[in-house]
Amino acid sequence: MITVDRSTIGDVHVLTPRKNLVGGDETRVLSAAVQELTGNSSVKVVLDLGRINWVSSLGIEELRRIHRICANHQGWMRLACVGERIENIILTMRLDWVFDTFDTVEEAALAPARGMEDAPHAWRFGSAV
Repeated sequence: MITVDRSTIGDVHVLTPRKNLVGGDETRVLSAAVQELTGNSSVKVVLDLGRINWVSSLGIEELRRIHRICANHQGWMRLACVGERIENIILTMRLDWVFDTFDTVEEAALAPARGMEDAPHAWRFGSAV
């Protein structure tokens, strides 16, 4: 069963989950989709969350793991079309400094990369995320 739609904008991979990320098959399929991309020299991923309205703690942990995988492959992961419920979860868990969020997929794909000088100290040295 396909639970993640895929598209590209230039060299940016856009993954759109069809189901809420609660740690089940839908979350594993998303993770596998990102793992498939790691053969590229630089993994740039936008997760379009416009079709879902909930992410559990297991889903949040997977998002953090995906973020780390992309960073380790000289790339990035950004969130787009984040609904109010998911945004509240991100803010409550103080992950707004980890995840770059954008109103649209296009904004996320075309925004300039955040330089290391803009990253939080712990993130720069790999001790967080």
